[in-house]
Amino acid sequence: MPRTLIDVVDAPEGRDLAMRVWRAANHARRRPAGELRASRVRERIEGAELLLLAHYGTRPAGVLVAETFVDEHSPDRRPDPTTGHLAMLYVDPALWGCGIGTRLLRDLQNRSWEHLSAWTRADNRRGQRVLLAAGFTDTANRSQLQDGEEILQFRWSRG
Repeated sequence: MPRTLIDVVDAPEGRDLAMRVWRAANHARRRPAGELRASRVRERIEGAELLLLAHYGTRPAGVLVAETFVDEHSPDRRPDPTTGHLAMLYVDPALWGCGIGTRLLRDLQNRSWEHLSAWTRADNRRGQRVLLAAGFTDTANRSQLQDGEEILQFRWSRG
């Protein structure tokens, strides 16, 4: 069984690999993304505060984007340096079930943030299982995307 290695990405080649993983995962979701969505994902990857790329052996296998949490509902919208936000987590569907998502989350949890926040679509059971397995809890906080889909918030705290 190949080893899973996690790298912090800061080079254009790594960002291209991250986009490749996103495209494969997006295709498997059966929610085709148009060019506008792909462009937004590319912008998020290009400007990521933290971009992790997992390799399964030599194969690009997963991508994680995280940033310092900003409470959109607070009046000053000041970043909270103790809390990170998981903005994106995608795994190549050919490697689903190999522990790639869990390894990416564990790497994120070993970084400086004391707390982590994540949102996922209500119908994303696989994503919810990965978050729960990594120690996140469902906050019971719900919201809706512009397309009307329900999303769920999860939180994690160290110790």
